Parts: sequence; C-alpha cells; structure tokens
Amino acid sequence: MSSANGNGPPLINPSLRGGRTLLARVADASFWMSRYMERAEHIARILMISNDVLTGTGDLDRAFALEVAGDVLRITQRDHMFPALTPAGRPASQVMAAVARYMTLDEDNPNSLIHCMAKARENARGIRESISAEMWEQINTFYWSIKSDDARARFEDVPQEFYRQFMMGSFLFQGLADQTMDHGQVWLFIQLSKYIERVDMTCRILMAKFSTLSRVDSSLEPSLRTIQWMAVLRTCCSIEAYRRGNIGELEPSRVANFIIFDASFPRSIHYCVKQALASVDQIRAGLSADAGREAQRRLGRLFAEVQYSQIAGDTFETLLEFLSATRAGMAEAAAAVQEQWFMRAIDPNGWRSWSTSAP
Repeated sequence: MSSANGNGPPLINPSLRGGRTLLARVADASFWMSRYMERAEHIARILMISNDVLTGTGDLDRAFALEVAGDVLRITQRDHMFPALTPAGRPASQVMAAVARYMTLDEDNPNSLIHCMAKARENARGIRESISAEMWEQINTFYWSIKSDDARARFEDVPQEFYRQFMMGSFLFQGLADQTMDHGQVWLFIQLSKYIERVDMTCRILMAKFSTLSRVDSSLEPSLRTIQWMAVLRTCCSIEAYRRGNIGELEPSRVANFIIFDASFPRSIHYCVKQALASVDQIRAGLSADAGREAQRRLGRLFAEVQYSQIAGDTFETLLEFLSATRAGMAEAAAAVQEQWFMRAIDPNGWRSWSTSAP
C-alpha cells in the first residue's frame, strides 16, 4: 500500500504537531493496545468482586452461585460456555472457581485475562518506536510474569492477588502513558480506545447485574441485598465515589443514575462518552475537514442522548433499553473510528483500503 508520496505504508494524515505523519498501523495498534489493557482491568475486577461476593455471603446455595458465575460469562460474552463449566452436580463452591480459571488462564478464550494481555503486548511490540520505553517495559514485564512457570500456582493459591496485579498493571500503564508520552495523536488514540472500552464494559456490567438482581432482589434478605448492590458499585470501581454523595440505603435507581450520569466521576458513562468525543475532536483538529467526521457525529449524538436522558431508573426494563442503546451507539462510533482511520488511508488518488488484523 502506498503512502501520500507513493512509497511506504499508508498515512493517517499530519499529526497535531504539524508536518509529521502518523502511520495508520500505529494508530490502529495504539488503539487496540489500550483497549485490551482496559478490558483486562475490567475482567479482573469482575472476577475479584464475584469471588468476594460468594466468599463473603457464607454458605450459599448452588442456584445463587450459578447466577453470579453466569453474570461473569454474560458480561464477557462467553455464556455459551456455561453448560460446560457448570455441569450438573458440581458443588456451589467449585462453580465460580471453574469460571475463574477459564476467564483467567485459558489461552483459547479470546476474552481471558492472559489472552487480553497477549494482544496488548503484541500491539505494543509493533509500535515500540511510538510509545515510551517505560510503557513497553511495563507491558512486557507483566506479560512474562503471568506466563511464568509458577503463574498458575500463584493464581490457584491467591486468585484475588492475581486479579489485583492486572488492575494495578492497567493503572500503571495509564499513568505511564500520561506522564511519559507527548500528548499527540498516539496518546489521543490511547485515550479514545480506553473510554470506548470503558463505556462498553460498564454497559455490559450494568445490564447483566441489573437483569440478575431484578429477578432475585425481592427474595434476598436486606443484608444480602445490600451486599449485591455494593458489588455492582465495586465492579464499576465506584463505591467510594458513590458513598461520598449518597447517604443512606443503597437504592437501585440511585446506583444506576450515579454510574451512568455523574458528570465528574471518571468511570461514569456520561464522563467517558464526553472524553471519547473530546479525543476525536482533538484528533480531527490536525486532520483534513472530512477525516473522522462520522466518528465525531456518532459520538456527538450519543453524548447528547446520555446528557439529556431522563430514565431515572424507574424500571429495570427502561434501564436495560437505555444501556443497550448506549452500548450500540458506542459500538457504531468505534466502527466509524476503525473505518475512517484504520481501514482506509489518505492518498493522492483518494481513499484506499488498509486491512488490519482482527482485534
């Protein structure tokens, strides 16, 4: 594929700093490197909190354990594996353990923690010249630590600590990106993909958890009900922020409205959509008038829908419809980003196709 001067790889257009150009493959790899890191963090937290719920609520029956384990698989879109992982007769204490092993160390599972880290490292390795040495060292070192001979034994011994390592690894990666890179286009694509993935995962979490709790909430004892709604907040990394502004009993509508609509909390859907749109705006600022227009339009429309929505959590059905629509809207925006900036490249003869590996 030719670039604008007829030689070399395709270009995405001049960068924010002027005459320099950004390879489409660099934008693509930085986008997916960041997205897989964010995905790993969310999955690790989901597994950790789910395990805590089953451990902290005492001698639960198998039906409840199946609900909690099923949520993990539904969130990660691996629910077709549910029958194989939870065969009839398997004790409740072993149900979550089987799902956790599958979602952590199974390299054939495209959403397992180890697979996400492998893909993040693969993308980072391809653009080592475009990210900081500290970022590459962090991803590479952490990847080999979870591929070491004793990794499985460490996981089986203390799974919660294993999950925390993934979460802290993601936090460190984000901090290094912010503090060791110039905030040009590569950094902006890292931010954009982080917020796209965060919205997608938050919608998945809320849809799965609210669907489950809408079925069992009325049958739960008050103490157990509180634990479940606290788990929803913890899974979205928001319990402390929620508690600072909401006193009293945990109410489903208030939990939903905080995670979705809080304008200042960096993991709310409102905040993340706004930041994704801001990233696209800044990327477009250094490009031609048409580049990224569709991605900007779709994110702008989604932000308006989130910003002015008034669902208020009145019913589970209304909430689920809103979350489904929000997730679909973000998926459309992400597809527009890939189509306009990764799958095509600017060239003197117009747009040309540029293929990338599957995410």
